[in-house]
Amino acid sequence: MVRPVFFLLAAASSLVVSAQTYGKGFTGKKVLSAYFPSYQMSPADVPYNKYTHLDYFVFTTTPSASTISQAGIDDSLIRDFVTRAHAAGVTVSYTVGGWTGSQYFSTHVATATSRNTFARTLVAVMQQYGFDGIDIDWEFMNTPTDQGNIFSPSDAANLLLFLQTLRSVAGINTRLSMAVPVSGVVGASGEILADMKPFAAQLDYLTIMSYDITGTWNGYTGPNSPWSAGCAPAGNPYSVYSGISLYLKAGFSGSHILVGLPMYAYGYYVKQPYTLKTCPDGTTTIAYQFATSGSTCGSYIGNNGQYLYKDLVPKFKPSSGFRKIQEVSYAHTWTLYNPTTSEFISTDAPGTIWYKARQAFRSRVGGVNFFDCSGDTSDGSLAQAARYGLMIDSGGRARRAGSRV
Repeated sequence: MVRPVFFLLAAASSLVVSAQTYGKGFTGKKVLSAYFPSYQMSPADVPYNKYTHLDYFVFTTTPSASTISQAGIDDSLIRDFVTRAHAAGVTVSYTVGGWTGSQYFSTHVATATSRNTFARTLVAVMQQYGFDGIDIDWEFMNTPTDQGNIFSPSDAANLLLFLQTLRSVAGINTRLSMAVPVSGVVGASGEILADMKPFAAQLDYLTIMSYDITGTWNGYTGPNSPWSAGCAPAGNPYSVYSGISLYLKAGFSGSHILVGLPMYAYGYYVKQPYTLKTCPDGTTTIAYQFATSGSTCGSYIGNNGQYLYKDLVPKFKPSSGFRKIQEVSYAHTWTLYNPTTSEFISTDAPGTIWYKARQAFRSRVGGVNFFDCSGDTSDGSLAQAARYGLMIDSGGRARRAGSRV
């Protein structure tokens, strides 16, 4: 059974007691955060009242530890965003790295000299624009990527030394956070780090990137951000739940963990009739469709790009030609499919976001961090669902999974 898992997580969360003294960067309250994508959203369009914190996205690493890149964004936009957020009572960090901006992390954390230089660079940028914190998004340590990242078996050990240096330079009241893979941080021998308590001592918050768990690169369809992988293919055992469990066991206190959830979805093309997968509890799902040889039954035949949630809202209407199925036993996502066009989309909606945020609340984790706020509707329906789920706002029971899209 899947429903009681939050009791196990809550118990694990209560076992981790940190002796670290935290400053103003850690509030001790529930956090609803999101990444602000500077490259595709105006600061004027952010519903600041929905959030307690925002991460400006993104600065990128450069070959020199003495500089980071604004990635083509003007100073005026950055300052406008910070000013608007602070006026609304929202704290703001800036993110350095990301999928396309992590090429030089490994070099910059490799020696004591480069670590000190890089730490001072990051703090100087924070002070220059009036940010409240720094968010490290290294994608990924000791891992080759198609972005040509420099990597080393010593990456994780060197990152820890860097975080210690950064904390010393930035001071105790700077909000330091880090985004991490749902599958875990890779150590020197390719193993997943089992003990991250020294990292936890330096960080105010950790965002688990529990999205992109299945995407257009997999060769089959599936939920972007499932609550549970109980019905997933054996080769893809990751989920929101597994990520929380992994980092709790690694030594992070639940109150310092943020669950990363998506405001976007992946689209595919799938031929009918769909293949039904029987789950451990006897229920069935159409979420996972594979390419088949010699048959058109449930055949995954191609990709249909990426959607922002706000652009999917019309597809929930019967007049759109799409049909919808909610995966309520394990993934807690929606599948939208169009029998005429063969379009097939797995997505979250306010009801499923409410469910995952409420499970996070019951698991005693710190909150939710969305990637990214440009995907929400104009009235902030996903963010509001998370606020209800996290009990930041009352009245959340009206937003139970499936109650609305």
